[in-house]
Amino acid sequence: FYLIGKGTFQILCVKDPSIRHISASELSKLALAAKRFLHCSSWEMQYDVLEILLDIFFCFLKQTKPHQTISTLESSPFSYIGYPGISNNMLSTHEETSEDERSLNKILTAIVDNIIYLANQLANCRSKEVATGHIYVSSCELEKYKALFSLLLKLVSGYPSAASAALDKVRCLMKELAQINASHHSGVAASCVESSVEPAAGSIKASCMETDTDMAKLASTEFCNKKKSSVVHDLILCTLKFANACHDMCHKTFASSCDLHHSVKGLTECVQQNASQYCSTYEFFRLIMCAHISWSTCKIRDGNKGSGDSNEHPKIFFTPAWIAHELCALRMAKMLTRKQSYWEAYRSAMYCCHEGLWFTASFVFRKVSAGFESGTFGFWFKSLLLFAAGELEMKLLLFPSAISKLVGELNTEIDLHEDLYCVETDVDSTLAGSIELHGCQEKITGICERTCLANDVLTSNASSDREFFFQRWFISLRASFLKILTDVLGILNAHSSAPKDISHHESSSVAIGNNQVLLALTNCSSRLSDLAKSYDLLAASHGDMDHESFTTIARLAFMCSLLSFCTAFSVDFSNVPGSSEPCRLPERFSYASVLQDLHQRVDRNDSQVFSQLRQFMSVSSFELDSVHFSTRMNMSGNLEKDSYSLFKFAVASLLRARADAKGVTTGEDALHHLHRGMQLLSSILRRFMELPFVLPRHFFSVRPCLGAELFMFDSNPANKDRISVPRGFQLSLTLCLKWKRVLERTPIRIAKLYCILATSPSSPLHIAGTRSKQFEMRRTTSEMAVLHSKLLQHIKSDLRKTSHKENSHTELVAAFACFKPAGSGQGFSDCLLDVSSFPRGEYQIAWQACCVDENGRCFSLLPLNDGAVFSVQ
Repeated sequence: FYLIGKGTFQILCVKDPSIRHISASELSKLALAAKRFLHCSSWEMQYDVLEILLDIFFCFLKQTKPHQTISTLESSPFSYIGYPGISNNMLSTHEETSEDERSLNKILTAIVDNIIYLANQLANCRSKEVATGHIYVSSCELEKYKALFSLLLKLVSGYPSAASAALDKVRCLMKELAQINASHHSGVAASCVESSVEPAAGSIKASCMETDTDMAKLASTEFCNKKKSSVVHDLILCTLKFANACHDMCHKTFASSCDLHHSVKGLTECVQQNASQYCSTYEFFRLIMCAHISWSTCKIRDGNKGSGDSNEHPKIFFTPAWIAHELCALRMAKMLTRKQSYWEAYRSAMYCCHEGLWFTASFVFRKVSAGFESGTFGFWFKSLLLFAAGELEMKLLLFPSAISKLVGELNTEIDLHEDLYCVETDVDSTLAGSIELHGCQEKITGICERTCLANDVLTSNASSDREFFFQRWFISLRASFLKILTDVLGILNAHSSAPKDISHHESSSVAIGNNQVLLALTNCSSRLSDLAKSYDLLAASHGDMDHESFTTIARLAFMCSLLSFCTAFSVDFSNVPGSSEPCRLPERFSYASVLQDLHQRVDRNDSQVFSQLRQFMSVSSFELDSVHFSTRMNMSGNLEKDSYSLFKFAVASLLRARADAKGVTTGEDALHHLHRGMQLLSSILRRFMELPFVLPRHFFSVRPCLGAELFMFDSNPANKDRISVPRGFQLSLTLCLKWKRVLERTPIRIAKLYCILATSPSSPLHIAGTRSKQFEMRRTTSEMAVLHSKLLQHIKSDLRKTSHKENSHTELVAAFACFKPAGSGQGFSDCLLDVSSFPRGEYQIAWQACCVDENGRCFSLLPLNDGAVFSVQ
């Protein structure tokens, strides 16, 4: 069976549709045949058999739930069930009604028990060498251990109900490893983890600006003076990493439950009681936060079930949970800094930035930056401090009374063995001190200035305009949002008071005032829509970005699109008679485009909200693009769920307000309608600001950008050293495009490459998209977004073999080129740029490039060199 079983069975499970007709009893026979090899002497054979058992297990799932994929198994009857441990009666809490379910039970038990058995075997087989002092792990052995946990993680991802049972087994393994560590090797392991030397600034210097700081290449062992670490030490850290990965996996598949919380809690208590030196590691910090988040999720979600969740009052998870999470993180961070585990503390601060816990992040950055004030990377921590301080102030604007609790926790000493994960706080009193945003306009302006200063610190210390490109781009987009927010608050402030009664002769002035409000709102809506597209471009320009970072940016784009929709549709004066002329909206603004942008980002399976959006305007002509132009938010986490809940609340509320506006017939009614619209917009904005602003993981990855260089040559052989064209003629160009770092760092399989070249007759030597020596991030990225949008429209037309008409009101002259990908990383093409209407002078060509992969996904390639200069003679 083994000689032909592995490859044949895996191919059968994946490709052969006849597998669906194999009965459960026949699959059970295959499983029994495979289990005979589980205890053979060859580790490779044991591992292969486990893989086969896992394939058989998923084949059972496909039989019992043929219409569900592995990623949707959370809705199966086996999900949301917690188990105290693995045994032959593991599914005894669920009524077994078929042979299939009993077979599932047996296979699951065999997989988990044997994975943990082999892990124990790997750890214990080295314990005999302790007496000699040579209990060092080889890279091969550690990879075996990781491979086993990867297999178990695959099982959890496909069958989330196994998570609690797996973590209970891992707790038993952790206890055994801790006993080995304590009995034979406590000195070496402890010295590696709990270093008492002076702050390890050197280690951070060598790594905080590494290619992938978020990957944490320097583990806790970097603080150890030993050249090698013990096998037990590495296995314990690996076990903690698996526990975190297991929790994250269940969190993404909606399988987070109170049973999972109890399993994580049991593991943390095991570490505290048996291996307390590992409490000062980042992995344990993550585990504590996982336990706390699971506990908060159960408590708040279960509490919401009784009250129900309506569109009128959406239940926002992060509002009551934020202060409790912050206190828990702060308690752990204090312990890390007190033990001088500065690299672990820095990694924990990065985690806090990913979760929006800005008080703890500011505390750690301040502690760590003390050793870098005059160092090489002092500017990095200065920028982080400025940004974190601004986000903390933004949070405290909403909940000013929270500062007393946070400062109180900061000054409180804790015991390592107390209940770290459970931080009780009077949430109601903390949230009761919240204030309205109307009076915060000046303070938010100050926060915006501080955010811009954080960007300036990076810019002034960058050796080139492409260094810290992602970080500076991301911060500039945040600053742009804060500026729009202050403008929206200004509109709300002007109309926050209740309207007064008006006389008949004042109706014309009311209409004029309404038009002014409408113009201001549509202007903000247009800027928010552009900001959403800028976030799309940010994500599309970094094809090497991790999935979590992409999800974070996609959510930010979605929320900007939502606010654009809310500001545009918060008031409707279309039925109000007036003596003044209709409001002339900005040329670039369109209600249809705002609605379409939001429409493209919504979950396609939510038919109810699609129906509601269609009631705002006819969207029957909207099409689903074969090329993915906008990022779509993943609904995997609590923050994404809360964002979508706010979206549904906003759409339903605006739809009701739109229905009420149909009865508005007088100027007095229009004033009351405007006031209600402003109140609704304020309520939506308030809930939006309660959601935490988080940094993507990619923010801490400092690496050269993915991009391309475009070389332009005059097609006229006479112009060898310059590009020129007689006045009244078109410019013919030969192009060479070289893409950099795309093939080496990403799995993107390029199908086609496209490029747009653009220039304007009204801007000689200073036109849209051109890079300059004095690099201006805000100007450059906004102009890149304009070119990117035009290029995407061309790509869509090219793939659909349809024509695309350029807007007639723009002065921008554009040309497009297509390149065939080559293994050498470069391609050639030509184009014709219509500059026949240009007056004499010199002009610079702006350009932007994209690549489309085999699945129709589009990725932007950042321009790594300036466009060529040409002259019109």
